[in-house]
Amino acid sequence: MLATFQILVLTTFLASLVYWVLPKGWVEGRRAVLLVVSGVLIYIYSPATLFLALATALLAWLLYGLTKRYPRYGWLPWLIVLPLVINAITPLADLIPFPSGSPRGVLFTSLTTLGMSFYTFKLYASIKQGLKLDALPFREVLTTTLFYPAFPMGPIDASQKFDHVALSRDPDIRRWVMGIGRIGMGAVKAYIIGGWIKTTASVWLLGSPMDAMYDKGWDGPVQALLFAFLSFAYLYVNFSGFTDIAIGAGWMFNLDLTENFKFPLIAHSIQNFWQRWHLSLSKFITAYMYKPMVRRTGKAGLSLIVTFTLIGLWHRTSVGYLFWGVGHGTALALTAWYRTKKRPPIPMPYVVRRVGGIVITLTFVSVMSAIANQPSNRVLARYVLSFVGVHVS
Repeated sequence: MLATFQILVLTTFLASLVYWVLPKGWVEGRRAVLLVVSGVLIYIYSPATLFLALATALLAWLLYGLTKRYPRYGWLPWLIVLPLVINAITPLADLIPFPSGSPRGVLFTSLTTLGMSFYTFKLYASIKQGLKLDALPFREVLTTTLFYPAFPMGPIDASQKFDHVALSRDPDIRRWVMGIGRIGMGAVKAYIIGGWIKTTASVWLLGSPMDAMYDKGWDGPVQALLFAFLSFAYLYVNFSGFTDIAIGAGWMFNLDLTENFKFPLIAHSIQNFWQRWHLSLSKFITAYMYKPMVRRTGKAGLSLIVTFTLIGLWHRTSVGYLFWGVGHGTALALTAWYRTKKRPPIPMPYVVRRVGGIVITLTFVSVMSAIANQPSNRVLARYVLSFVGVHVS
């Protein structure tokens, strides 16, 4: 994995130099640099994934044209998720005759689901943005889809981040150097701190490396809870680390990708958590799912539960992520309902309430995350039973 990271850093260094050699008037030349480098890297990793990304980008552009021509069919942009739905039900690797040597089976399914789940939302936002601006060039759709630093894990940014204005900016040596620093910070989080959590910290607190716990099982509620905290900490440093790498690489091209995290480990409520965690997804959910559903139904609580259930299944079609979506949606709905009620202030110091809120929130999101990311239903059942003291080997 470190070898892959080194290749990415070297590629970004060289590609950014070529990118800045081109005058700012040569916008399409700069775009060609981004597209060629991104296409080559994705092809090397998986030719089949590049094929799917190109096909999905073309579908998005066609859906934009259809929606623009037939505006009364406002649901058309949501057809962009069809490849993701098909891949969740029946792996596309089994349906499409990809070239020999292309990854197949579980590896390919995981890879396409990771990238596809992000760039489908990017493309939906791009279609909506294009309809608002009355323009969505296919070259911008391609750049949005393929930009390699953000390809596997986001952030979820629409095509405006890669339009003519964005690509015609003057070189900024300060941001270029800051980009290198941001990439380094992301690498420390994802590789060094993440590795320490999975191995050293896990052995110290659980008696085994984190991955071994899925086979070994959990001895009781304390160990299961510690596992939840460790696995969520690992998820955070890994996800935010790779987001830092993507944002830093964007800075080296003077492109502004969305900040995705705002110290979520100090969130004092579930609402505050979603104001700090995966901000580009939160923004997408609010603008394109939750608010339209509330306008149609008039039921804010139900809209939250339905929206987060769908988002859970967007992450992965599994029982664990179904629980994750229903759990987060229900917690948000109950919190919103509770805050509408008139009640006397809780008679305890502010610091105690704030620290208690952080502990409760972190515990909830950690357990939900651990449930969602269990590798199978059997292991999920064993994990849940461990909270009531039942150990299943």
